[in-house]
Amino acid sequence: MRRREFISLYFGAAVAILTVGIATETAALSFKEISGKWCSEAGDYNFGRTTLVARFHDGTPTRRLKVVSYEYTGDTVTMYWLYEGEKLYTEFSEFSADGRTMAQLKGESGPRRSFHRC
Repeated sequence: MRRREFISLYFGAAVAILTVGIATETAALSFKEISGKWCSEAGDYNFGRTTLVARFHDGTPTRRLKVVSYEYTGDTVTMYWLYEGEKLYTEFSEFSADGRTMAQLKGESGPRRSFHRC
């Protein structure tokens, strides 16, 4: 490979890596992506900065949970919350590009659930 071709190839690869890095940075999640009302087959969640209101379709009483904090890592939002004095967490991911769908990931706090904006 000639020097000029190598430099051109190297420069192109560097630009591509930089572009992907910038695109990843701008795609970082924040409270804006999860805040508000989300609906699922099981019920509806309304995310506030300090409270999650969970209404269930099966007659389970509405729960108002104290949110301790949110953590944003890559494509996942982890919500830390209190239930009967115990600190628990739930992870949400799979946010669509248009902000209309997401999923609660299966974990100790519950099953996987698909949500949409409502």
